[in-house]
Amino acid sequence: MIAAGFAGGLSACGVAYTIVKSESKLDKLSVPMTKAQVVDEIGRPDRVLRDDGRLLVWEYSLTARKQWLYELALCPVSIWIGGCLFYPFTNIVADHQREYPQHVVLVSDELCAWGPPAAILQRRKTCASTGVSSLQAGNGSGRPEPVVSGNGPINRETIDRYRTMAVMLFEDAAGAQGSGSRVAGIVTTLLLDLDVHMVERAKLDEVLKEQVIQLTHADDANVLKVGKLVGAQAIIVGEVQQWERHQQERMHSVSLALRMIDVETGLLLFNGEGHLTDPTTDDPEGSARLIVQRILARFGSQTGLLGSGRIGVNWELQEEQGGRFYLVRELRSGLPAEKAGLKVGDRVVACKGASLTTAKSERDAKRLCQVEAGETLQLDVRRADGPLHLSVTADKRPGL
Repeated sequence: MIAAGFAGGLSACGVAYTIVKSESKLDKLSVPMTKAQVVDEIGRPDRVLRDDGRLLVWEYSLTARKQWLYELALCPVSIWIGGCLFYPFTNIVADHQREYPQHVVLVSDELCAWGPPAAILQRRKTCASTGVSSLQAGNGSGRPEPVVSGNGPINRETIDRYRTMAVMLFEDAAGAQGSGSRVAGIVTTLLLDLDVHMVERAKLDEVLKEQVIQLTHADDANVLKVGKLVGAQAIIVGEVQQWERHQQERMHSVSLALRMIDVETGLLLFNGEGHLTDPTTDDPEGSARLIVQRILARFGSQTGLLGSGRIGVNWELQEEQGGRFYLVRELRSGLPAEKAGLKVGDRVVACKGASLTTAKSERDAKRLCQVEAGETLQLDVRRADGPLHLSVTADKRPGL
């Protein structure tokens, strides 16, 4: 009886996972719904595919609606290797994909579309264009660009010294409690997108408490001490200087500044600041994200983590049978990659004639496929109907 009960418990654990991760959770979504309501209903995403301050694309890895029945059927076999307790182990007894990407699209923090990537591609384009139209209706020219600056001695030759970075909580703007925490989170997320390893917030908070150092307003000596303790080579500090919103006029102003400091020497590596007054919305967080994005675009271009050009593609580095390739997840409407004929689901196996299999890391792969503004990027692509070669001429990256 005990053995039977134990086996049943193991089975329940594995099957319950597929129920919790079922795509049926998307049935809770409806329009209109805010970003906070989406998170409340289906939880936080597994990946953020796009976040440009207005259009937000989240990816959830979910199982099919009746996947739990399949897992339950496998339990008598897989239970002996822990398959029902540890869900992924059921792959040992049946080799097929268990989870599939589902995308959730928000415009200006409001839900617009959701579903499998291919199925909602056109709907996504409609979301994007509708969002642009609504902004243009507000001021005739769309959302304004922030005024930003960013410079410092860090460059392509020295960036590899700073594999791990930590972001301290920024100082709040006057009368805007929590604004510093929000901006610090944005900086962390966007640096992760640049393939910089970031110290987790929980680890940083733990060290700060142990050292009896305040989360904000710490002097540089204490900041460098914290950086060393968490294993970072560089630490980022900053302040939100302005975070004002005028709801009646639906406008706001945001300004912020950040500094990147070498933990060992105390040398200022990069200094950035930006300001934006937006008369089209009352969303200061969206403007803060746009400012940080533009500042870090300068940082990325200066250090070689980003090219000065963009082709408008989100892809994911994958490996199969010893070969590496970029799987195209999404294409941005009207940008060069889409115009050149690249499609969602394509496998890019080489950039500029160099095979991605030669890349030793994701950062190496990104550098192989980097492109400068006006440069033509040569892509070797594998598609279901055969291989092809595409030439994509890059646009200039915004903010540079």
